[in-house]
Amino acid sequence: MNRNALVDEKKPDRTNAPAKNGRLIDRARNAYWMAPMSGITDVCYRQLMDEMGAGVLVSELVSAKGLVFNSEKTRRMIKIHKNPGTLVGLQLFGDYADDFIKVAHLVQEQGADFLDINLGCPVKKVVQKGCGSALMRDPAYLESFLTKIRRNIDLPLTVKMRTGWNEQELTIHECVAAAQNAGCEWVAIHGRTRVQGYQGLADWDLMAEVKQRTTLPIIGNGDIRDPDRAQSLLKETGVDAVMIGRGALRNPWIFKQCTGELRETLNPTRRALLRRFHELLNPRYDTRRTLLYLRKLAVWLAFGYPGAAAFRGAMFQPPTTREVLERAEEYFTGVDDLPVPRFDESEAFMMGGHG
Repeated sequence: MNRNALVDEKKPDRTNAPAKNGRLIDRARNAYWMAPMSGITDVCYRQLMDEMGAGVLVSELVSAKGLVFNSEKTRRMIKIHKNPGTLVGLQLFGDYADDFIKVAHLVQEQGADFLDINLGCPVKKVVQKGCGSALMRDPAYLESFLTKIRRNIDLPLTVKMRTGWNEQELTIHECVAAAQNAGCEWVAIHGRTRVQGYQGLADWDLMAEVKQRTTLPIIGNGDIRDPDRAQSLLKETGVDAVMIGRGALRNPWIFKQCTGELRETLNPTRRALLRRFHELLNPRYDTRRTLLYLRKLAVWLAFGYPGAAAFRGAMFQPPTTREVLERAEEYFTGVDDLPVPRFDESEAFMMGGHG
């Protein structure tokens, strides 16, 4: 891997500079956070989850190099909605510390509360460039990498990582120590190795062990599919917060259920949630992109209900958002009185690498 210089003596050392108003994590709305998910947690979905009570919001992973080269598409990915109700971070990936430093002001100008570095992406095209999970293979270099970034940016720095490269390279303890020494505010951990991808089960025992060994806030992530599990894992493992990914796609009410704000009746209804999402999408995207995001949410909300397979097929046929909304409202009206489907651990859902 071609390493860039890791020390810049001309810049002031902000490695141990605290977040404004004390610890950053203390400003989170609650301990149940929306996990960053590629192709999903764009600005509109984050705003929707903000309105649904998520404790912290993080963008999908964004290329630091794309921002360096002023890619219009990449710049659009770092937009943040107005007046968020909680902390919002922008997650970047890359293999050059200087790239993060060069674009940190763009992240700050968008109104982000923190810059999050992706150390967990397992996708081949990402790790081949030395990004994502590849950075966990050398904890000593990782510490230097993060330290240089932290010293040269004003925003609080956080990281999201996996447990290691594979079962023989479980570098999580060393990498958490590297993040703490570098001055990061917290570490979010997806409890799988890079080789696992999204298969198997997340190792919550290991995440609990990590928490016991560090004073740095630890956020656990993986296989949280219902509020009871979210609450029990938060309590039993001692982590400071939990990130919910796929579980929130099928159940966007999960954050309010976790905090006790919502118990039995879904509010807003599925129909109202889809209409609100359309309101957020419509002024920002063209018809094609608006249709894509709207269809995906409708399909996620239908999982587990009778006739869901036929509904999924029907969702991708209407050419207009009006027809999509009409068909979705018709379908959900018919299932509104049914119990919310259980999302079992054995059930495969979104296993292609989204979160």
